[in-house]
Amino acid sequence: MSIVAVIAGSGAQDLDPFGAWEPLTVETRFGPAEVRRGEVDGRPVLFAARHGREHVTLPHLINYRAIVSSLFELGAQRIIGISAVGSLSTDLGPGTAAVLTDFIDFTHRGPITLFDALESGAAHTDFSEPYCPEVSAALLSAAGKAGLEVTTPCNYVCTDGPRYETPAETAMLRSWGGDVVGMTNTPEAILSREAGICYGAIAVITNFAAGISPTRLSHTEVVAVMRSVGDRLAAAILGAIRAMPADRQCACRTKAGI
Repeated sequence: MSIVAVIAGSGAQDLDPFGAWEPLTVETRFGPAEVRRGEVDGRPVLFAARHGREHVTLPHLINYRAIVSSLFELGAQRIIGISAVGSLSTDLGPGTAAVLTDFIDFTHRGPITLFDALESGAAHTDFSEPYCPEVSAALLSAAGKAGLEVTTPCNYVCTDGPRYETPAETAMLRSWGGDVVGMTNTPEAILSREAGICYGAIAVITNFAAGISPTRLSHTEVVAVMRSVGDRLAAAILGAIRAMPADRQCACRTKAGI
């Protein structure tokens, strides 16, 4: 039975039942990572809070390589990412959700890869289908059944943070074809693909981006909206885990190597 992992962000680090699981620290070549381990209906599941249990790690300081490597070392074959995002469209309002299908990497933090220490030569990973279709299908079905208003396709734009975007940046990202903007999802998608782990993600829209929102943006608003959908989000994640096929038939199972 394949192991599923969940990586959760702002306002979702204590989702039931994952938040109550006992933590373990995994040492990787990129540093330590804290992971929680438990079961869902007898199926082994891993859970990582990307900002830490107390939400003290800012987006640009998250050790994504350690998190993904730790899940790989613990045997994860699929990862579900949970992200809080800002909407670049008036059609996607706060409290709704989206299953991600593509991304634009607008970060400047440097190369995001597991291959910097690879001795076997260059590794160029295909991203024709950035998110796993099997994980995405399970998320879309489960989110609808859980009562979330969910949409797909959805293009995610990733920025460094920790600041929010300016109105001019929002307009530019919209013109590029972005639907939502966040600070954390793209590194996980890239690293998971490099590790040969299936990765799919559900984004909860917590606010309209600057220039669209009628009010100033705040992290308090983000957390409040995430908590308001917490029960439905947890049900969606549990439903997706239960719906995962026993065997992977997607292309992302072909490991590029780490």
